[in-house]
Amino acid sequence: MLNQVIGRAGREQGRGVGYLQTHQPEHPVMKALIANDREAFYDNEIESRERAGYPPFGRLAAMIVSGGDRPVTEGFARKLAASAPIDERILVLGPAEAPLAVIKGRYRFRLLVKSARNVDMSAYLRDWLAHAPKATGNLKLEVDVDPQSFL
Repeated sequence: MLNQVIGRAGREQGRGVGYLQTHQPEHPVMKALIANDREAFYDNEIESRERAGYPPFGRLAAMIVSGGDRPVTEGFARKLAASAPIDERILVLGPAEAPLAVIKGRYRFRLLVKSARNVDMSAYLRDWLAHAPKATGNLKLEVDVDPQSFL
């Protein structure tokens, strides 16, 4: 996306210039952007995703717990995580504050569920949620299998 923005910035007058602020200027993604080397970016990204078991080499599900009271919301998210069925093929991470921690006065905590590609993530989540504590009051639970965004 950054590559496209920079390209469009200079569309009328030739080459575009973009400024990017980062805490990791030596990161391979930053180097690939600076060099305008898409192939280096793709190669690095695919290699790191495969090594870590992230999509498309693995499965992810995001669970967002939201509510109007921060301690109640975080407490429910912790109870939800503690109720996860044990399965050596599945890793449950969190809860942690979501990147957008508060939206419209609602506090948000995220759990991330990670598995290999051949695991039936939906069946695992159905079983978990059937036996998990239920969101009550103004608490809300959203489940997104194979999320496109983590905000």
